[in-house]
Amino acid sequence: MTNSPSNRRSTRDRIAKLTRRRFLEGVAGSACAAATWTPGGVASASQTPGPNQTLVSAQGREADEYGLGWVADARDPGRVVAGFRGHAAAQHARRPGSVLMFARRPGTRAIEVELESGSITGGFECAPDRHLFGHGCFSSDASVLFTTEADLASGRGLVVIRDASSYRVLDEFASGGIGPHELALLPDGQTLVVANGGIATHPDTGRTPLNLDTMESSVDYIDLANRRVLDSFRVPEPKASLRHLAIAEDGTAVVGAQVQREATGHSDTVALAAIQRPGRALELLTEPEPVVRAMRDYVGSVAVSNRARIAGFTSPRGNLAAFWHIDTGEFAAYHELHDVCGIATSGDDRAFLLTSSGGHVRELDSASLVERRERRRHFPALVFDNHLTVATR
Repeated sequence: MTNSPSNRRSTRDRIAKLTRRRFLEGVAGSACAAATWTPGGVASASQTPGPNQTLVSAQGREADEYGLGWVADARDPGRVVAGFRGHAAAQHARRPGSVLMFARRPGTRAIEVELESGSITGGFECAPDRHLFGHGCFSSDASVLFTTEADLASGRGLVVIRDASSYRVLDEFASGGIGPHELALLPDGQTLVVANGGIATHPDTGRTPLNLDTMESSVDYIDLANRRVLDSFRVPEPKASLRHLAIAEDGTAVVGAQVQREATGHSDTVALAAIQRPGRALELLTEPEPVVRAMRDYVGSVAVSNRARIAGFTSPRGNLAAFWHIDTGEFAAYHELHDVCGIATSGDDRAFLLTSSGGHVRELDSASLVERRERRRHFPALVFDNHLTVATR
């Protein structure tokens, strides 16, 4: 997830190709690691997130320290070693003081951690012919857990249903494609949205893509009542792997992609972010082109603020987070931070929270996208990985 200082300079150089007029018209936020421009004023302390939230992330730089890390206001950071590299975490729907961390693709394990004690209190391992893609979510009634997995024999993508308490496998069904990654429920509680990345992998060959010539990525909507795909959407670039998504309270989906550049056969800029409003096709966010190009073919995580109707997309390769308005598709701002990948909204939805592998935490007002500089935090003992989860009590 790391980039060199020279990459940070080149990021600023690419974005600087925007004309000053176009930049000021399109950007309403501030930059962080190297200030691009900063409007006056900061949020007051009364606007900072409350104490009853914990920032949770897979963390670690070396194999012997991979695990889960978390920080809460006025507390020292917590860590637990898992024995495998995690990817995303989910607050437990039935035990809100606990979170689940899912193994990074193509791992096979998940652990449940009780945050107050720092104890591993449960977890599960996939069946021998399955592997995880690093994400999971709970049903609206908190009775079951959904995880994205692969059938190793056929390569097809699966959604596996487990009992939320015991993690016993109850059922499974087709995800609608190959390489299902992130999944989320629509507000109706009956429709599951799956980002099928299109790339087949196998534990024997690690993260090596096995089907770049034939990969086909899609966002699929699945009716949980009959486990059938209601609708499926694709983007024009076949080598754009749709990986991460977030759902707004009105059902609008925001989607992030990772381009398999070596398989495209061209050097054209490819859109990495998309919005899908209910009943409409995916709308690609192609402007401003210098910002999209500066993201270097990679979106690592996405989040949406319902309060502000703004979506954020992080690029650790580009060292920046970019934001668009989800109702209009207009560009809102970018924010620069070395190796930024984790993004989430605070428990009160008044801030976007960003994390980096350097242990840095940044907060941006979710509406103005102005950074709350008084809330900058640094946790040198933590190496935040790809995703950030905000656990609330």
